[in-house]
Amino acid sequence: MASPGASSFAAALVAEDFPLVEREEEMGMAPDKYREVFELAQRGAHAFRNGRFDEAISFYSKAQTLRSGDPTILSNRSSAFCMISQVLRERSAADSEYQPLNGLDPTTHAELALKDAEKVLAINSNSPRPYLLKAYALILLEQYHEAREAILAGLEVDPLSHVLQSCLSDLQRNTNIAAGARHTRLVRTDDFECMLCFKLLFEPVTTPCGHSFCRSCLHQSMDHGNKCPMCRTVLFIGPKTYPISVTLSNIIQKNFPEEYAERKSEYETMTYAGVDLMPLFVMDVVLPCQKMALNIFEPRYRLMVRRIMEGNRRMGMVAIDSATGTVADCGCEVEIMECEPLPDGRFYLEVEGSRRFRILRSWDQDGYRVAEIEWLQDISLPEGSQERKDLMERANAASELAKTYVRRARELARPARRTRQLDLESMPGPQDPENFSFWLVNLINLRPSDRLDLLRLRDTRERISRTLRLLGDAEQICRVQ
Repeated sequence: MASPGASSFAAALVAEDFPLVEREEEMGMAPDKYREVFELAQRGAHAFRNGRFDEAISFYSKAQTLRSGDPTILSNRSSAFCMISQVLRERSAADSEYQPLNGLDPTTHAELALKDAEKVLAINSNSPRPYLLKAYALILLEQYHEAREAILAGLEVDPLSHVLQSCLSDLQRNTNIAAGARHTRLVRTDDFECMLCFKLLFEPVTTPCGHSFCRSCLHQSMDHGNKCPMCRTVLFIGPKTYPISVTLSNIIQKNFPEEYAERKSEYETMTYAGVDLMPLFVMDVVLPCQKMALNIFEPRYRLMVRRIMEGNRRMGMVAIDSATGTVADCGCEVEIMECEPLPDGRFYLEVEGSRRFRILRSWDQDGYRVAEIEWLQDISLPEGSQERKDLMERANAASELAKTYVRRARELARPARRTRQLDLESMPGPQDPENFSFWLVNLINLRPSDRLDLLRLRDTRERISRTLRLLGDAEQICRVQ
């Protein structure tokens, strides 16, 4: 997803040539070292101009090691960090699913670009270029007010800079953060307007830092970070847990009843009953009750995990359906039980499957996929009915067979070869037949297509019956890992 106002910045950034000097006193270092730095900088510039930004960063970093604090090298590396952050943000989820990338995520690249730009400003603040770099990095970090301040500071240095003037105009047009930019159509309701959608507040929530937003607007904003959209104060509570400001809501309803009715109608039109949103991790078929360890290394998923950990610690796991070659229509919500950030930026996760869902529609958000879903449950049988009694009897019988199966599997499988954990302690009771049926399925190895079929199945009795047939296969027992 492109950042507002970023296009004009990207067009203005080019790799500067490193100066070639002949006199040793101008070099400031041994001639052979200077020539090595010059060669690295030239190779970095060539890679940058050909769109190989990772390669350019590598060359500039080596040159920076040899010649620390050089403003040309730092500014070029900052440009490369900005460009690769923008490229990763604009990369579609479909491209990432079929051609996964390894490396830092867009936010980390932007943070590194900002550090280099600030170092250049500390060395030389009389050129507009470092102000431009700083503003671009801040835009990629969604800090638009700070980006505008950086451009204005650059215009104080060079008031006639066409590039800075163009970037400022583009930024103001796309973000509406120019000085004094406010909705003027409803002057009398300025204090009751959401600063994100510029409409009358609906279901208003007020943050600890004193800013009020529509609940849905704040929720959408916090998809991109856990900071207040106005003052960037870190918010430690998820927007869904914020209570509605009853006093403010009552004032709005009393003073602006017609506008409030319009806002309510607009909100209800955009809201789907029983529908939720879910960030998706496209990898494998996961079933309820299944436990799994994950190594998160792709930049898009690192970003997703950071956002999830700031919220409810849940995400959806789906697979590519072998029958269609596209993302499967059903998946499973998993809860992150353990999350260990690693020194190289990766995350080690331990997750457990909980609820099933069906994907209604999906779209790209910052490189990963987000879906509108509805929850799936097995068809409920009436209490006291003969079908319910038969199901409970079958679940009880399956429970005893499962215990026997686990004991035999532990005896037959050598400890050194055992990779699948056979845990009777975590077995749901047969009084919860749906969860028990999935726990039963997780005892055996199945092809992803078979697991997907069982995930879609809404008949608990049929799921238990299929699994019992597999458990009764003597060859399957010998293959337990």
